[in-house]
Amino acid sequence: MNLRPFIKTHIKTIMTNFDVQRGPFDSFLREYYKNNKTLGPSERSIISQTAFDLIRNDVLLSHFTKDVDRKCDLLSHIPDYEKDQNIPLNIRCSCPEILFQLVSDQYGQKKAYEFFTALNTKAPLTIRINPIKTTREKLMMEMQNLYFKKTLTSPYGLLVSKENNVNLSDTDQFKEGLFEIQDEASQICALRVQCKPNDKVLDYCAGSGGKTLAFAHQMEGKGVIEINDTRSEALSKAKIRLRRAGIMNYSFFTKKFKYDWILLDVPCTGLGTLRRNPDSKYRFSQERLNDLIKLQQDIFDQAIRYLRQDGVIVYTTCSFLKDENQNQVKHFCKKYNLSVVDNDYFQSLPEKGGMDSFFSISLRKN
Repeated sequence: MNLRPFIKTHIKTIMTNFDVQRGPFDSFLREYYKNNKTLGPSERSIISQTAFDLIRNDVLLSHFTKDVDRKCDLLSHIPDYEKDQNIPLNIRCSCPEILFQLVSDQYGQKKAYEFFTALNTKAPLTIRINPIKTTREKLMMEMQNLYFKKTLTSPYGLLVSKENNVNLSDTDQFKEGLFEIQDEASQICALRVQCKPNDKVLDYCAGSGGKTLAFAHQMEGKGVIEINDTRSEALSKAKIRLRRAGIMNYSFFTKKFKYDWILLDVPCTGLGTLRRNPDSKYRFSQERLNDLIKLQQDIFDQAIRYLRQDGVIVYTTCSFLKDENQNQVKHFCKKYNLSVVDNDYFQSLPEKGGMDSFFSISLRKN
């Protein structure tokens, strides 16, 4: 890869100073750019793209060298190394051995290799239109320069099908609340909350409100939406986003009600979003997984107290590990006598060019 010495110097500084155990990498980069304001947009783009590729492929590149400049040069050879059968499978797909073995035990080695190879590619850019304010057709007409394609499963998603230099959050349409940036899998999970006007809905792990924004329009401004999160700064962002989208029938968690719907988008390993957060795979450990499984169960125990009889709780993760998904569902159903709505669930597994890997299941309180 031919990079100017000036660019290589910045990349080397970034990779040398980034502590993967402290992560996340995107936050580190944002801070780096704040301290290096002379870097222009095109330079930042090249640096970011290269640095993310180095993080994604670090296990494989480190198999050959520890030198950052040399790793940059080897990036163009990744496709050849991925086919080299003399290199162990987990190294070829740049996955830490403990994580690769766990996924192999659950899905088989071939699938594990396919998953992690796909997760080393760039994620698609997808937006979700706000049906309160527009339609997919109208937005496509307004923003013709972005080359949109309609998503196949989400009825509100648009895939940006060609690269462009437009910062979507700087557009008038974004500022007017006509759309949000959201992966298709996340949209699909949110829409499993099939609420209707006058329902009471609780988004118990709401974060900055992404999934609330995706299901709220179904209530037509009637009924109660309450949002909850342990992070006050995330809820402050949710408040701004909900107002921008024209959603007014929300409040913070009051603990006053029994809810018709509870969305439980629990903290997880985040393996399904490794294309966006590749450094997180290097923080994986069995101990951390065990802690997350316990946390997920604790959160479920807290949330289900607020579900009315015959209400539905939608359990969601951005992981493909059965320990966080199917195995947890078995535990919840047995402990609380829950039934799976329509005997069905949603799961998207990692594939090149596809949506993020999410799991979502609707459980009814009998």
